[in-house]
Formats: sequence, structure tokens, C-alpha cells
Amino acid sequence: MTDLPIYYYPVVGRKSTGAVFDRISIEDMQQNHRRQFTLFILGYAAIQGIPHDGSTQPVPPAASYMEMAGIHGKPYREYAGDRKMPEQKVADYDPTDPKDTLPIPSRFGGYCNHGSVSFPTWHRPYVMLVEQAIGDVADRLAVDIERENPGEVGLWVPEARRLRFPYWDWAAPKVITEGFPPVIVNDTVEILLPGGQTATVRNPLSYYVYQGGIPPDFADEATREGIAYFSQWSRSFRHSPSDPNGSTNNEALQAAMIGDRAENVRRQLALLFNVPDGEDPARTWDEFSNTVQESRSDLNLRNTGSLEGIHGLIHGAVGGNGHMATPDYAAFDPFFFLHHSNVDRIIALWEWCYRDYWMGDGYIDPRTNRPAVWTQERGTYAQVYNEQILPTGARGALYPFRLENGEYWNSEQTRFLDAGSYPKYYSYDEFLGIKVDQPATAAERRAARTRIYDYYGYNPGNAATKTSKASWSHVPVRSSKEAGLPELFKEIPNFRIFIVVVRLPEHAFNRSYNFELHYDHGTTSKFIGAVAVFARPDHSPCKACAKRRASGSIIRGAIPLPFSLVNDIIVRSGINRTNVTLENSTTDIIKCLSGRLVDTAGKVLATARGGKEAPMVPDDQSASETVVPAEVALYTSAAAEKTDDKKHPVQLYDWQAHNELFPNGWKAEDREAF
Repeated sequence: MTDLPIYYYPVVGRKSTGAVFDRISIEDMQQNHRRQFTLFILGYAAIQGIPHDGSTQPVPPAASYMEMAGIHGKPYREYAGDRKMPEQKVADYDPTDPKDTLPIPSRFGGYCNHGSVSFPTWHRPYVMLVEQAIGDVADRLAVDIERENPGEVGLWVPEARRLRFPYWDWAAPKVITEGFPPVIVNDTVEILLPGGQTATVRNPLSYYVYQGGIPPDFADEATREGIAYFSQWSRSFRHSPSDPNGSTNNEALQAAMIGDRAENVRRQLALLFNVPDGEDPARTWDEFSNTVQESRSDLNLRNTGSLEGIHGLIHGAVGGNGHMATPDYAAFDPFFFLHHSNVDRIIALWEWCYRDYWMGDGYIDPRTNRPAVWTQERGTYAQVYNEQILPTGARGALYPFRLENGEYWNSEQTRFLDAGSYPKYYSYDEFLGIKVDQPATAAERRAARTRIYDYYGYNPGNAATKTSKASWSHVPVRSSKEAGLPELFKEIPNFRIFIVVVRLPEHAFNRSYNFELHYDHGTTSKFIGAVAVFARPDHSPCKACAKRRASGSIIRGAIPLPFSLVNDIIVRSGINRTNVTLENSTTDIIKCLSGRLVDTAGKVLATARGGKEAPMVPDDQSASETVVPAEVALYTSAAAEKTDDKKHPVQLYDWQAHNELFPNGWKAEDREAF
């Protein structure tokens, strides 16, 4: 038993309902479950301190939005739901050791779990905490409504019982053209009242006004483009101009999410479900779970990106020069938990498809062939600064989230949503015939992967049927038999997928920024994809971030090139297919590409042009080696289909590394890049 604190607020989710109910999309809730939607809106408003009809619902301090949002970053103080004894706070604190002197209280440097195999597992009880707080309010509201409206007895209490925190699928096909739905961006929203009446109320999904005022450690964040006035903004904003009064620019918000930018998110998400069977379980979980990928080796050429990386793109798209783009302030935008509910939904789908891939107790280092342990730089009490991570026990603790018995949640307990898993009292609605809380055969899980990556728009098998066979005739493919694939797999001839792998210094610009890849044709430049760095500045008290900064941490991402784009370039090249190689085509592709380093406010910091024929950047215009990418290179993979089962996922194999995209340097476009 963990030594109990003075006070703790156990994270039990919706245990009080005694049942498992689905999280559903916010659009579905608003349109088809109107009483649930009313209870959700009023419950979310209540924990934010927004009164309804002149009254407020009682909320424990640990369930207030201010306290829960502050877990993710600022203000760097102990969470009200995990108040420790004085002796528990001191730990091995040494007042003569600089690493322990700031911030106060001793050794407390936040609860950061980014860049780690515990990124998915830590955020699961975090969303459950908010779900629990809203649900408790909704239960009381429903009882009050039925007591005051006898004609509606039996209509509201059951809906409160079913209420779970909704999600918004930011990779759904309609996002390409529609962007964010009004329920996320409008400052007011219509809700259903008893008797069939409606009312327009303040929308708690749109913005949050700080309860108790702006915390004293909130600080303005300056860029060359402007300032995010966090010390002066009394509420959250999205894409605000550089103005102490602040405002949300919904036009810029929508532009950051629709069209090609939405397509990029969809392709990257689809690629996560193209991981083959039979891979190393721990290292595969590492690659899926986070952007640092501690177990990564140069010997591993397979590249399918990470969920944390995609999640970072959404943070930047929503925030711009605002709260969601900055880790210390991100959770104060109410969209944060809608976003992370969808992240958790993707985790649930992935772990349902790949039940055997898991962090375990560590991994086998491919460079030494010896066991290695996961580590995480954390700053909470009683922890070393480079702590080993395990899925259970004290080294698996997910601070500050406690169970009813006072123990901390651990990563193993967060796994799965089926009946045999640790109780969480929620699941997700059916998606493409998949129900993540239900059992399935291995064949059903594999077939589901195919449906998922097809839905999100990156299906290599379908794409291969649409290429110009004559133009691709020179593209070499190693036979499936030679590659050692199972007997019934057959290579797709003269076809490969093309992926740009990007490795970026996490703290190059002392804040969040993106690498953007563009396709240049004539005088036009078209956005293809991006890799996000979701980073805190050097003055942030986050101890995990400070340690990663000191070690020069690198963020890894993968941008799948659109099949249609690659096909167009190869067809237009007009090369003689009888005497060319794959490298001729990769050269043609690379010289059509360009790169940009862009901060979340839209400021272009540095640029590069693709290929060896691009002009060499003069020394006096070159960006500093400390800010340019560690790698931007083109990789390709062959694909094989299972001849007796068209529902089986395509097998990616024979990964090859090709040329660096920008050998002639990066041009500094702003003083920050020099």
C-alpha cells in the first residue's frame, strides 16, 4: 500500500453508474441525444464555475476545471486531488543542489508524460477524471430536473447515467471540407430544457475563463511574430492576434484544419494501422506511443509514425498563437479534453487491433542485443530524474491519479476496455463494425485494420490499382518469397509507398513549431504534410522537459506522400523505363519538394529546397545547425497482399532509405534561425 496523502480524490470514472456506456461523438450527442447533450454542457459549465439560472453546482476543489487543467502544466503546483504529507514532499530534497531548489515546493516539476511510452496510458485516467467530474454534476442536475418536472420523470436520470465524455474525430472524411463543427467554435450553444423548450447558453467547449483569476506564474510567450499574452489573458484563446486583450480568429482556426492539412492528418493516422504482425512487441509500442522512441535504432528502417506526433499536429492547429499550442497552457482550452478523448479512442482501436504490442518491462536494444529499460524524466516528488518505467508497481505509477485504495493508477491497469480489463466504466461507439469492448478473433482484428486505414484514406492495395503500370514498370520490388514473408503473401509488382522521415530537435526554437513539407510545381506550392514539435520554453518549470532539452532530444515523425502525387511525378518524368532505376524516380520526387520550419503562429523561420540541383545556401544565409532538422529523408517500402484473403492488411516490407531531401542547406528566414 502506498503511503496515503493528507487527501486524495480517487479517479474512478463513472463507477457510480454501475455500468459501461459508450463515449460518442460530440455531433452525435448534440443531434441525437439532446438531453445528454444538455447535461454535458451544463456539467462542463459547472466545473468551469459558470452558473446556470443564477445558481452554481457544488464541485469539490479537485474536480474544478482550474485544478484539473493545471495538472498538464502551469501553474506548477501540487494537484488538489493528491495532497501529500510534508514528509512525502521532501523526499531526497537537498537545498544545496540546484536541481532541487526551483520551483517550490521541493522537487516538484510537474506531471509531464510526453515523449515516453507512458504518453497514452497517462492521459487515459486524465480524461476519466474530467468525465467523472462532469458526470457527478450531471447526475445531480438530472435528479433536480425530474423532481421539479414530474412529467419528465424517467427521461433525464437515465440519460445522466449514460453520459460519458464525448470525442471529436478530427480525422473523419468530412473534416476535409467542413473543418471544426459549430459546437466547438461558437461561443453560445442551444440546449434542450424540460417541456421541450430550448435555451441559448454560453458554450463551455469554446473557451474557459480562469476560476480565481490568472495564476501568478502565467507568463507571456514572445515570438518574432508577436506575443501570446498568457499573463494578461483571463480566458483561453485560439489563433489570437498579438494583443493583450486577446481574441479567437475562427477563420484562421478553420484554415489550419481543412483541406490538405486534414488529408495529412488522415494519412498519418491510417499509417498507424499498417503495422504488420510479428514485430517486437515493446519496440512497436514505443514507436506507436510517442515521438522520442527511446528504443529506436538506425537499423530499423520501418517508419509508421506515432500517435503522439499526430496529437501534436492537432494541438498546433487548434492553438496557433493561443493556449492549445503551448503545453504549459494547453489544457485550459476546453477543446483539450475533447481532443484527448479522441486520442484515447484511437488508442482503444489500436490496442484492440494489436493486443500483443505493449511496453512490457523494457526492450532488447538492437545495437547491443541486451535488455534495456524504459526511462522517463519526471519531476514529481520522490522520483529520480531519469526514472525507470515499468507497467506496474511503484515505477508504473501515473501521478497524480489515484485509485480508491490510495494506490496510483499504473499503465497496466489502463490497458483495454473489455470485460476482463481493469474497470473504467466507458467504451466507444461502434466504428466500422468494431466494438472495442468486445472479443474478436485474430482474423477479425486484422480485417478491421484494413477497414480503418482505408477509411482514413491510405490504402496501399487500392492505390496500386490506380498507378500507371507502364510508368512504374522500372520500380523494383523484392519478391515476397525472397523477403521471407508467409507463403500466401504475394508482392504487388512495380509498386512502392513513399514516406518522408523527419527528425527534429525538440527545443530548437524554445517553443512549439512544425516542419512542413510542400510540393512545388511551376509557380505554385502545395502543402503535403507536417511533423509537429509540441515543446515548452526553457523557462518552464517542467523538469522532464528540462532534462530532455539538456540531452538534445530529437522528435521523430513520418509523412506519407499522397499516392496520387507520387504517381503524377513518375508519369510526368518522361524517363526511359528501360535503363533507369528507382533512384531516378526518388531524385525526381525530391527535387519537387521543399521544406519549411514554421512556428504555431504561422511565422516561417527557415526554408529549404529539395535535391542536389537546388542552389546551395550561402553561409551568411544559412540557418544554425542547432535549429535545422537532424534528418529529412525519403524512405520507400514494398507491399504484399494475402492471395487467399483480400480483407487481410497489406504487408509493408523491404524498407529502403534513399536520399536526404535538402543536401544544399537551410536558409534562415528569420533572425531566430541564425
